[in-house]
Amino acid sequence: MPTIESQPTPETTAILRQIVAAQPEPAADLWARIEVAHDVRVRWRRWRRLAGGGVLGLALVGAFLLHGTQPMTSAPERGTEIDWQARAQALELQLLAIEHDDHLPIATAAAFRTDPATSELAEIDRRLQAVYEHKSDANQLVPLWKRRSELLDTLIAARKEQLTLIRI
Repeated sequence: MPTIESQPTPETTAILRQIVAAQPEPAADLWARIEVAHDVRVRWRRWRRLAGGGVLGLALVGAFLLHGTQPMTSAPERGTEIDWQARAQALELQLLAIEHDDHLPIATAAAFRTDPATSELAEIDRRLQAVYEHKSDANQLVPLWKRRSELLDTLIAARKEQLTLIRI
């Protein structure tokens, strides 16, 4: 393994001095030019950030204006956007859970016939079944599912308060 000398030899020192002597001296205004170039880069970065923020702000304002200029829909039209069937099914599961937790008799078909509070719910179920069997227009389904959701919501509220409904 070769050894590394700690002291440079006179030949190495002479070569290094020649290399240094061949290098040109930096210009006197070098640091001033570096500072100016740095300031220019910083200004451009600030300008790009400001322009990007402005574009984003304009896009948000434009989106808000476009959304705000849409005509308002009436309440019945907004109601069709709700998935009443899914809501009714979720409420039915919630009602079953409440009846199970409170050890109440579960609302069965026989209970629908004897309990006037749930008889309307049974009637809506029959009408829904008839619409599905006859493959009628889907517009007939939305009011039925909506009414079923409302009735289930009322039943849930009554069960939570431990009330007995006579008529919904």
